[in-house]
Amino acid sequence: MESTNKKQPLFWINPNTRINFPHFRIEWHRCEKYELLALCEVKQECGTIYKAGSNCVCLLHSKDFSIVHILYSDDVDFTNIRLQKWLRENIRNAIVERAKIVLPQRLHELETRHQLYAKCVIVKKLRKGTLGRCSVYKQIWLSPLIVIFPQELMDGVILHEMAHLKHLNHRKPFWDFLSILIGTDAKEQKMIENMALSKYWELYVFLMK
Repeated sequence: MESTNKKQPLFWINPNTRINFPHFRIEWHRCEKYELLALCEVKQECGTIYKAGSNCVCLLHSKDFSIVHILYSDDVDFTNIRLQKWLRENIRNAIVERAKIVLPQRLHELETRHQLYAKCVIVKKLRKGTLGRCSVYKQIWLSPLIVIFPQELMDGVILHEMAHLKHLNHRKPFWDFLSILIGTDAKEQKMIENMALSKYWELYVFLMK
């Protein structure tokens, strides 16, 4: 039995959890334990298994990490803190791998569209609250977190960093140029994005911590 003094998670991950983003989603599958164990043995190259006591959960992912399948039986105790930690960490890892595929591809599409090129793109967890940055060497760093944003918000972060390829500061020329890239007033759009993100920010941070 889990100790009652262990820190409770901010969100509980269980079959009622709905995570369905444009580039990443989770699907839950209830099955008999013998079916679960047999399937896990066959599919272990595309996933991982949690087994402790009566708890047995199998997490499988598609080759491109766009879908995570979580298989479980009726007797799984989703209030188990260790299981919760395992689920969150494996979901986070899948999001990171998905980001490494999606974000460079989307950046290159936007580079071609706007004829504005970075030297390289690096997908890596950044300091808290930082979604992207651009160096003086024209390297763009993107947080894997943005792959689970709505498409328009994800593109907004990428275009923001692309605008820094011409203007490294946040003075008026930067905002004017970013407005051209996104096709609307950049400062107003930033306010709209902040309001949209605030509703889900705690969930985003919880998944990626």
